[in-house]
Amino acid sequence: MRNSIIVAGVLAVGATAWILSGQIRDHDLQAVANERAEKPTPTTKLISVRVRPVQPRTQQGAVIVNGRTEESRKVTIRAETAGPIAAVPGEEGSIVEAGDVIARQQIEDRNARLAQTLALVRQREIEHRAATKLAKKGFRSGTKLAEARTLLDAARAQAKSMRIDLSRITIKAPFGGILETRYVEKGGFVKIGDNVAKIVDLDPLLAVGFVSERDIGSLKVGGPGRVTLIDGRSADGTVRFIAAVAEAETRSFRVELEVPNPNHRIRSGLTGELNLPINPVRAHVVPPSVLTLADDGRIGVRIVDDGDIVRFAPTKILSDLPDGLLVSGLKDGQRLITVGHEYVKAGQKVQPVSETAKTGA
Repeated sequence: MRNSIIVAGVLAVGATAWILSGQIRDHDLQAVANERAEKPTPTTKLISVRVRPVQPRTQQGAVIVNGRTEESRKVTIRAETAGPIAAVPGEEGSIVEAGDVIARQQIEDRNARLAQTLALVRQREIEHRAATKLAKKGFRSGTKLAEARTLLDAARAQAKSMRIDLSRITIKAPFGGILETRYVEKGGFVKIGDNVAKIVDLDPLLAVGFVSERDIGSLKVGGPGRVTLIDGRSADGTVRFIAAVAEAETRSFRVELEVPNPNHRIRSGLTGELNLPINPVRAHVVPPSVLTLADDGRIGVRIVDDGDIVRFAPTKILSDLPDGLLVSGLKDGQRLITVGHEYVKAGQKVQPVSETAKTGA
């Protein structure tokens, strides 16, 4: 009996201790939790970037392409009759006017053969008149009259051919320009079709470029343009031709800018840049240093949205200005990252610092 009482007492004491220990442990856990809650949670420090709002600018748009100068006209003069060269008054590099003599062939026996042909014409005329009178009186048949007429026409045609051949021995410039190349010399012999000289017309001059299919619709014949040569000289002109069919390999269209070129101061074959104005565009100016590339290769800039999150904004470069690059693709007032854009990426939260505030500090 005594042992039972002792056992019961031990069990009672143990149960009480177990209950109290649980309460104490819960109390300790709550205290630890409260202590942790009171401690400040460490925060991630945001990267600071300098930003400024982009301001709109209305700029005269332009299509800019590389090109070269070309002569507006060129011709290779060929001999139209055979014979030796008697004189070459035209010198290579000289300026010629339309009708100036470039070379002259020897007359040889052309005058004599022409005189002979003219004599034959006179004879055929006499024969034809006589045949006509006899036919009216009934002494000559109609067949004989027709034969006389045929012989007269043949003689006249031969005389005309001789006159044309005689005129062809004097080789003249078909238009004004520069005698670029002379292929003959005095005493040389030319056959029909042989090259005699090449003449180029440099006034007006052509500045030729090839415009992409994306921009060709913005241009029109008669529009203004400017060519800036590799040596720094520039000249204004007018678009005179836009190709209707693209080049098969490049899918670009030939555009010709006609430029006045008095005194031929600009030569053919010079490289340069064509600036062809189009309708004014509303765009924004950004520093060249802020341009970056997206993972897919697109060019653009990084901006900060209203939630201070970095975004990538694709842009298109329109032109290069003294105060920066004129680009399209941005919206008025967007906060452009000007310093620190290379250390952040799209989707990242940052601490934007206004350039105005920075300057004011």
